[in-house]
Amino acid sequence: MDDNKILSQTEEMYLVTIRKICEFCSNTPVPIPEIAKELGVQPVSASQMINKLAENGFVNYLPYKGVELTDEGIRISSIILRHRRLWEVFFAKVLNMQIDEAEALACQIEHVTSRDVASRLSSFLGDPKVCLHGAPIPQDEDEDPTLMDGVALSSLQVGQSAQVIRFTCDDAIRKFLTSEGIRQGEWVKILAVGSKSDLLLGSDNKQVHVSSDLADSIMVTGSLQEHHTGKDKPMKAIPLSKLAIGQKGKIEKINFKGALRQRLLAMGLVTGETILVKRIAPLGDPVDFVIKGYELSLRKSEAEDVLVTLILED
Repeated sequence: MDDNKILSQTEEMYLVTIRKICEFCSNTPVPIPEIAKELGVQPVSASQMINKLAENGFVNYLPYKGVELTDEGIRISSIILRHRRLWEVFFAKVLNMQIDEAEALACQIEHVTSRDVASRLSSFLGDPKVCLHGAPIPQDEDEDPTLMDGVALSSLQVGQSAQVIRFTCDDAIRKFLTSEGIRQGEWVKILAVGSKSDLLLGSDNKQVHVSSDLADSIMVTGSLQEHHTGKDKPMKAIPLSKLAIGQKGKIEKINFKGALRQRLLAMGLVTGETILVKRIAPLGDPVDFVIKGYELSLRKSEAEDVLVTLILED
């Protein structure tokens, strides 16, 4: 992480771990054995690291109580968690990775993500407020803090959308809702309200009917907004080279000039057309595409000059 070069990745992991443990308990002191257990290290090792972090002003150690983050510790852990949870959403929602796999990969690159990249990533994803585990995504340092207490889904009006934060129902009902596409981190939209205050919901996957009691048990982000899901979600144009095998994009702009541009236009590479990534060579070059039923091979450097918007399949 470029904002905090004085910290090692291990030190950052300690700050993040403390932050996650006390995320919903107002920075209550965390016992060192609990930190050690969470990180899978010996308490004596954790104690040594806590002393080092305390000397540098990132945590306060309270004898017989535990450790709490200082303002600087909270700031740094917020930045790292923001990076992790944004990448988690990207890997799971855009690359269709399993949530646990997405989180593990996000943990590897959170430390080397710049603020600018995080801002671009957040914008690309539609500025999500929670990750797919339902945990809040810290906002950028220059943004006003968002309250994550949440409101009941039943308080929304027709046409409003929000992200699911958590459930107050029992596990059986939560599993049912999850199986129907209403899960933590998912965007839902109120499509209609019935005579008994039951709701017809829309998500990226399907339409779901829930009773008023169930709607009361679904907590969503308090900052309600219009949110486009699925294919209607506005996406920024990205280089064609960024698409993975099997992904499709709509061609928005072609930056080629001269004879190469004319050749590719003649082969169907024109704005408005849908292009599919069929195959990527073992070393990443060249890349085979399908457009209008025909196969087309481009070098990666050439694909970078074609801008597309990602098409999200149902």
